[in-house]
Amino acid sequence: MKRVTQRTLLSTAIALAAFQAHGAGFQISEHSTSGLGRAFAGEAAIADNAAVAVRNPAAMTMFDSAQVSGGLSFIQPDVDAKVNTVGASPADAPVFSATTTSQHEDVAPDAIVPYFHYVRPINETSALGFSTFSNFGLATEYPSNSVAGAIAGQTELLTIDFNLNYAHRINEQLSLGAGLNAVYADASLTRNAGAAILAAPTTEVAHLEGDGWGYGWNIGALWEINEDHRLGASYRSKVDITLDGEYRGLATTYVSKPGQTVPGELELNLPDIFEFSGYHKVASKWAVHYSAMMIGWSSFQELRATSSNTNCGSSPGSFDGICLQKDEKWEDSWRYALGATHYLNNEWTLRAGVALDESPVPDSHRTLSIPDTERTWYTLGATYQPSENLSFDGGFAYLNGDSVTGSETEGGTTFTFEAGGDAYIIAVGANYTF
Repeated sequence: MKRVTQRTLLSTAIALAAFQAHGAGFQISEHSTSGLGRAFAGEAAIADNAAVAVRNPAAMTMFDSAQVSGGLSFIQPDVDAKVNTVGASPADAPVFSATTTSQHEDVAPDAIVPYFHYVRPINETSALGFSTFSNFGLATEYPSNSVAGAIAGQTELLTIDFNLNYAHRINEQLSLGAGLNAVYADASLTRNAGAAILAAPTTEVAHLEGDGWGYGWNIGALWEINEDHRLGASYRSKVDITLDGEYRGLATTYVSKPGQTVPGELELNLPDIFEFSGYHKVASKWAVHYSAMMIGWSSFQELRATSSNTNCGSSPGSFDGICLQKDEKWEDSWRYALGATHYLNNEWTLRAGVALDESPVPDSHRTLSIPDTERTWYTLGATYQPSENLSFDGGFAYLNGDSVTGSETEGGTTFTFEAGGDAYIIAVGANYTF
């Protein structure tokens, strides 16, 4: 079956990102340049530009006039991985060295992630907003001759979210907001034989690709205690997407269809997100802000691709329709962020922040294709406002990721591995009020 919607340049540009370069799991946070500069601390309460609609639609009532915000984030990860053992043998033993590699450098590619937001007041109490951005994405690229090719080939997930929001001010202190989301996802996965299967290491043993749409909703509330202190809370629902596409690999051989490409589908469960934020202007030129975010990664329990019973089998002679089955067993995780803003003068605003991103991946289910780790963010940023209507944002982040170890079994062969690395993000953006 041909893919329902071909990948477009727009979706590729917006959604492509490397797993180690942003939120834990495969969450993407790069929806705001000013937010990056403060490690996304206080995002549901600050409302310094139209990007706030993504994190808390209720905060759109703080805008007196329409505004557009847009920007780009350049993500440069530095992630390495090493396969330590295959079965009972070291991966770098001579038996493997002639045809395979166990040392993998820069397995996560660079990426550019853009965003766009628009907020427009309807009257003194209501506002509308539209955003296009990405909440989730990943890409890992292992060489085709990896000794662990059966568990770590090429993996890519692209998503783009179209979000329409409405906000209403209940009274001087309380505002509520809600929105609808349409999420497009495009995914592909390729695996090679490596050392797990009796074939040449570079032989392709599985290839899956597909795309689809899912739908969700989001709500938010903003409590303006006074002009210097406010609290925000928001919730974004989980989104279930059925990716329709095609599969080829060993699962067709098991049902006497070697080398054939068959139609297939994969269920992708994107998690829900809850966030609580605070903003407090503690002096005439200083403010502090913070956020706690819970990501419901427990919805991501498996990757399971299926077709009709005559097209795929999970083992020789098993006509069960399972083309690919991979347990993930992720758990809910938290992200904590703390930031500060210095209003230097009428033209310059300076920011800094730090954040801790917990990993949702339990040690018992860590995989080489997504060897997720806990990471710490250190960020700096600034806004330059040359005129009343126009401002420019810049942001920089350094992400320090832990080094982790894990083991994974495929085709009766167990691999042990270690992975880790850091990442750098540079973002630029602009805001225009009219």
